[in-house]
Amino acid sequence: MPRRCLIIASPAVAASPRLRGRAHWLEQKLLLSGLSVSVAAARDPDHARALARAAAEMDVVIAAGGDGTTRAVANGLLAEATPGAALGLLPLGTGNDLADHLGLRDEAAVLAALLARLEQRLDVIEVEALATPEQPRQYALLFAAVGFAPALLACTGPRLKRWLGRSGCYSAGFFRALFRFRAPRLTVRADGRHREGHFFHVCAGNSERAGGGVMRLSPGARLDDGRLELCLIEALSRGEVLWNFPRLLRGTFPGHPRVSYQPGRELVVESEHALPLALDGDVVGSTPARFRVRPGALRVVVPPAIRAR
Repeated sequence: MPRRCLIIASPAVAASPRLRGRAHWLEQKLLLSGLSVSVAAARDPDHARALARAAAEMDVVIAAGGDGTTRAVANGLLAEATPGAALGLLPLGTGNDLADHLGLRDEAAVLAALLARLEQRLDVIEVEALATPEQPRQYALLFAAVGFAPALLACTGPRLKRWLGRSGCYSAGFFRALFRFRAPRLTVRADGRHREGHFFHVCAGNSERAGGGVMRLSPGARLDDGRLELCLIEALSRGEVLWNFPRLLRGTFPGHPRVSYQPGRELVVESEHALPLALDGDVVGSTPARFRVRPGALRVVVPPAIRAR
């Protein structure tokens, strides 16, 4: 029986003739290789998640878009107790951080990976909404954060991404967010270690880079080591943040006197008022929340000779 694949295209891909053409190229190459391929256009992340969940018994479900679409499709697959489908990636977004980590930087690499049928199990971050435990669990693949990260994402909208592209939009969003951000007071438990105070950034990292590869947000993090890198940065003045911005880009901020950085498996964040969460490239959910690693929970199609890093 031919291998069954579903390509889920993000709204941005469906709206762009150029991006649709790239997705169509992959579809045709897979069909010529004897695979059974269908395509679905997602209206929004919730629709992408539903499409992926409905297709969880296929062989591969391919997220055609950026990290937001990838996360939505992965959430749909992870919603099933025993999904049969592996996650495939066609990087057509702004960030494409997970695809970059896995060496899937263009259609040719994606095609080679799908035809080689090589897979790798990756860890994911399970996000539990503690105020509403009845809600379905969310999952992040790259990082889950509270504090400055959601503010940065809120200031890095589609227009800024179009104008400045991958290399500049997140840096521009950083400076836009900085001048209106106030460090919230949080109660944090990092692997059971209790902290209270005002924090600039609290993060559970599953991969080193984020923001289109611009920021080395979690140095030393690996996608497949069964642990997270837990980072707590105490409140800093704007001048201190600006002075240390290059260290954030290079990933040399561990060791700063106001930074606590350690490996761990769980991070719990509580606040007096609900605060937004940043999950990969999306602002989704709110505190109180628990971030917990689920080792090897997601099967992902990877190119030959690639190991997650």
